[in-house]
Amino acid sequence: MWVKTKAGKNMPVDPQFVDFKKIKGGKERLVLPNGEVVAGERCKAKEADGYGYISHFATCPGYRR
Repeated sequence: MWVKTKAGKNMPVDPQFVDFKKIKGGKERLVLPNGEVVAGERCKAKEADGYGYISHFATCPGYRR
């Protein structure tokens, strides 16, 4: 699935929403439905600041990091 970022670029994301907590300098980048990219970490729904998508680059076994 693709989401257009606030910068106007198309980013591939995994299609499932994940709950996250914003953490400055967090190890994961999450793309919100409005295209904002935030740093944070996945968490349980009751602890979440919101929900978004994980970049497909972070989960694709065929992508070389």
